[in-house]
Amino acid sequence: MKTILSISKVTMLFAFVAFANTLMASGNLKVNIHPLESEKAIIAISNAEESNFQISILNDQGEVVYYKETTDGNMDYRRVFDFSNLENGDYKLSVTVDKATTERSFNMKNKNISVGKEKNMIEPYFAFKDGILKISFLNFSEADVKLNLFDKNDLVYEKELGSRFDVNGGFDLSRLEKGTYSVILSADDKAYSYHLNVE
Repeated sequence: MKTILSISKVTMLFAFVAFANTLMASGNLKVNIHPLESEKAIIAISNAEESNFQISILNDQGEVVYYKETTDGNMDYRRVFDFSNLENGDYKLSVTVDKATTERSFNMKNKNISVGKEKNMIEPYFAFKDGILKISFLNFSEADVKLNLFDKNDLVYEKELGSRFDVNGGFDLSRLEKGTYSVILSADDKAYSYHLNVE
């Protein structure tokens, strides 16, 4: 594994500016499941601005069992879903608008639906300029966040970034050899990637 000679933290005032609009959007994205009679529920999605929603339902294996992308730009989306074809088990309803995602877990058992908590996520902000990689991530679940840097398939650098709500960092990559690198930021069961060129 290669080592990076100089890694430094820099002040991340840009993080609040970069995330201001996205944070406001994620705070306004709400996802609810209202059980009705056996095996049916109302899926209710709302956002402060007219948006196209990417709606998916995943099983506990991470397989997509339903997907829909709206195209009419609504602030509210409400539909009755018939879950009679779903087997008993745990599921996740995921709704994405721009870079913000809200998830709500639910369980199907003997034709009854139990609804879990809402979970918010926003894709991290990455920027690379003058040899400095800047990262900002709002860690809603306060999970352990890890950063990996790869040169093709070779791990060049790894760092635990902690479990704070606001994860910000600046990394001096100016001493890396020229080439294309992949940055992977992972938290919880999510991984976000960013590609950069060192010239």
